[in-house]
Amino acid sequence: MRYFVGGNWKCKGTRESINALVESWNKAGSFPESVEVVLTPSAVHVELVRQQIRDDISLGAQNISTDKGYGAYTGELTAELFKDLGCTWTLAGHSERRRRKSVHKLGHDETSDSVAQKTLTALRVGLKVIVCIGETLSDREQGTTLAVCQAQLEAVRRVLNEEDWANVVVAYEPVWAIGTGVTASPAQAQEVHAALRLWLMENVSAEVSSRTRIVYGGSVKITNCKDLIDQDDVDGFLIGGASLKPSFTDIIKSVPAVWDSELRDAKRLKRVKATQAIPLSGLSSPRK
Repeated sequence: MRYFVGGNWKCKGTRESINALVESWNKAGSFPESVEVVLTPSAVHVELVRQQIRDDISLGAQNISTDKGYGAYTGELTAELFKDLGCTWTLAGHSERRRRKSVHKLGHDETSDSVAQKTLTALRVGLKVIVCIGETLSDREQGTTLAVCQAQLEAVRRVLNEEDWANVVVAYEPVWAIGTGVTASPAQAQEVHAALRLWLMENVSAEVSSRTRIVYGGSVKITNCKDLIDQDDVDGFLIGGASLKPSFTDIIKSVPAVWDSELRDAKRLKRVKATQAIPLSGLSSPRK
């Protein structure tokens, strides 16, 4: 296993800016062997990036259609299309899709069931999936962070086989920290990650709990990444704005040089009893 660092470009970047950025990354030197790096450009830029990106960065989609295969699906982009482009990953359930209508008054809000079906569709086509979950500020203030995150993950659990989890990364992204400049403290990230890992143990299996990478997303930058990755249950990052900068490679290089599975598992086992004592209302509020 390896740490995981993902970059989500959202609907950003021009051909000119992307060419310059990729060129700078290609000259940035080697990454630690302990890290897997995945980039999700906008759909229209996937091929442009693929043609020139360094070999140790894989590509993914930001979203796939619930339609399958090739057909009369005007405007849709299926998992098969992205796989044909050379993508090996996709995002599923990013909060900007879960809350598209409620925030931007556009389209519809993606439901947890839709996210689960897209996850299953991608896996069956041969794409790996970064499943995004996270609570709003209101959820956290009401003490329902874990209930919200677990409900989002439960929809995915219902449609997957235990073997499917080997190709899933869970990205915990508190909505109140995405693009706001406000980052969950390392302790806040750790307490949610630890609780999610316990949930996987109790609802899927101990093996899946131990082997599923849970990464943090929400205003990750070079100034806070080291403190976050030092947490026992933070296995990497899903990064938005900072992945559009040359310094993204510095964040990648901030991960430990070695993934020590035995040590990480031992630490996690020690935390199980403490995590079991965390009440649903016991999570701290965001830093002011």
